[in-house]
Amino acid sequence: MNLNWKHHPIHGFRFSLTDGLAIVVCIAGTIWGLRELGEVAWLFPFVLGHFFLFCNIFRVPRKPELVWAGAFLVLATGCLVADASILHALWLVLPITAAVITYSIRLPTYHGIGSKKPIADEANLLD
Repeated sequence: MNLNWKHHPIHGFRFSLTDGLAIVVCIAGTIWGLRELGEVAWLFPFVLGHFFLFCNIFRVPRKPELVWAGAFLVLATGCLVADASILHALWLVLPITAAVITYSIRLPTYHGIGSKKPIADEANLLD
């Protein structure tokens, strides 16, 4: 089995078999979790969805991704401490999600969906 990741495109959207398997496992885990854990199970698709959004669609750099993760942990912990529904953390973090994506898209190094390949990449393809 070749685990070489060079088949991923340098720019734009990417999707692999591993991504598809993770989505299937997340769906199964969420269905099981809704029966066994209740509303906490919605964290599975929410976090996986953000991972997919940040890593495969918008290709967000690591630091903004970690800022989002830290903010989400603070909000989720605050909900637990305040004895509020954990689902509040899901919608409270959405403005931070939008800010991280906006910040990433505006970077000169942006290489997610909708980005243009640098001229150097196109020249290498012609060789």
